[in-house]
Order: sequence, then C-alpha cells, then structure tokens
Amino acid sequence: MQIDTTSELTIEESLVAIANDLIINKVIRINNKTFSLIDIEVYFWHKNHKDDFANGVNHDKAKGELEAHRYGIDISLGNHQGVEFGGILICGLFDNQNKTIIEKPLVQRALFNSLKISDNTIEFVKTQNVWTKTFRSKRKNLGIADNDNKGKYADSLYKFLARDNSVFNKYKGKEFLFRNSELSDKEVKELLGYNISR
Repeated sequence: MQIDTTSELTIEESLVAIANDLIINKVIRINNKTFSLIDIEVYFWHKNHKDDFANGVNHDKAKGELEAHRYGIDISLGNHQGVEFGGILICGLFDNQNKTIIEKPLVQRALFNSLKISDNTIEFVKTQNVWTKTFRSKRKNLGIADNDNKGKYADSLYKFLARDNSVFNKYKGKEFLFRNSELSDKEVKELLGYNISR
C-alpha cells in the first residue's frame, strides 16, 4: 500500500492502483471465511492532496490495518496527523462462502460475526476475484463542502466498484453510482441492463 506523495497526480495514481488491487486481487480472510471487496471509498490527506473529507474520523491504526469508526470500517492508509492520513471505507462486500452481496449497513456486522471468542486470524489474501475490472464514481454522503479543499475533492471519483453486472442486480443506490461514474451510457446499459438519465 505504498503511496507516492511527490505530487497530487502521483498520489491519485497510487490510490487508484491500491483500490484496483484490493477489488481485483485481494480478499479479506477472517478465520475460515473470505470476503471480496466490491465497493470502497478512498479518503487521503497530504499537503499535496488536501482531501479534507479524510478529517471526518480519527485515523489511529497503522497502514493496512482495519479500523472501525462511526461511519463503518476502513482499511487504514496511515495515521501521521498533519503529514498524511486516511482510510479506505468498505461500502460493500461479496461473501464468498454464501455467494451473497453485503451492503454498507451490514458490512461491520458481517466482519464482526466472523470473529470467535478465542484466537482469530484476519488478513488480506492474494487471489483472483471473478471480476477483472473496476469503475469509478463519486463518493456518497460526504456532507457539505464547507471549505476550498472539500470543494475541490467533493466530485472526485474516489469510489471504486467491481465492474460486474451480477454485483449490481439488487444493489441499493446503484443508479446514483452509475449516474455519477466515469462509464459511458453504453457501458452503463451493459452493466445495468437499461438506460439511466444523467
């Protein structure tokens, strides 16, 4: 999870690479259960990338660790307050055992309920998920962009999703995601099966 902080462009390229790798090539394994990431939002602050939306929670965990907070569960992007900090909010999972989609309100419960009273193993494991591509959209529920830095990043495409039509058959809020995505109208129709107005 290395982030090249040389410039705003190198930071964005690093964040895109990390998000794509997590969705396409990784699963979270908790004991004997695995979950693929299908919907994540990236929040990262550095002097060259002042995304003040990353200030919404305290980032206390080391890079790569899971961190629970009032909005859900993050994969930490570091905790050097005033230098660089942030997280990747897990908004959707695919339960590989039950073959079910887990949306954000239930993500914390699904991960927590995979734990045992005794020893637990929690790790990211390299794998090849069914989907081989991602797409980007705007993050949801950011609140008011009440300063210039928030205004600059409010419309950034820092939500990353698995590009697979089976994922979105019954996904809540999917039209917002597609309407505000980088996808063309033709690509949206291929994934959803119908057109949406933009």
